[in-house]
Amino acid sequence: MPPKADPRDWDRYFRPGAPRRGGPLRALANIVLIGVTLGILGGAGIFAWSFGRERAQQSAAANMSQIETSNAATLATQTARSLATVVVVAAATPVSAETPTASPAPLIGSGSVANGGNLRSEPVVVPETVIGQVCAGDMFDVLEERALGDGVLWYRIRVTAVAGDCTPQRVSLGSVGWASAQLLGAIAP
Repeated sequence: MPPKADPRDWDRYFRPGAPRRGGPLRALANIVLIGVTLGILGGAGIFAWSFGRERAQQSAAANMSQIETSNAATLATQTARSLATVVVVAAATPVSAETPTASPAPLIGSGSVANGGNLRSEPVVVPETVIGQVCAGDMFDVLEERALGDGVLWYRIRVTAVAGDCTPQRVSLGSVGWASAQLLGAIAP
């Protein structure tokens, strides 16, 4: 049986400034509000994570494109210099009645790269001469040998086979450039 109502209850529970209890409806509203807030925060976090990841992938792709463009520009510049030299030399040589047959560049030997390093347009260690990277295990043909004044031996090589991927800046198959003897393994004639 319910307790008897006390007339003082009305004043105690319903007077202005009286403490109020929420009840089950208020508890349900609080739970729904907290759930919606956590859902919005979680969705925003997932969106920010995927957006950041996408930007990182775009940045990496832009860097690769820039490296490839830089390598292509360096190769184009070197090719243009070589062609300009060939044109100047061809203009300076007298024309003969006989047409000489083209002979391939003489090979000194071949070998493989022992330590990865820079392939250069000239046998000088400056940033402007870097064509790209040769990696350990790459195979090459030696086209020319040059000893510099400081005793360092340099070889002009053509890459004939590439080992597995080692760096994005690696030179392509058929690239020609100068490499220090410190990077190369034994050269077989």
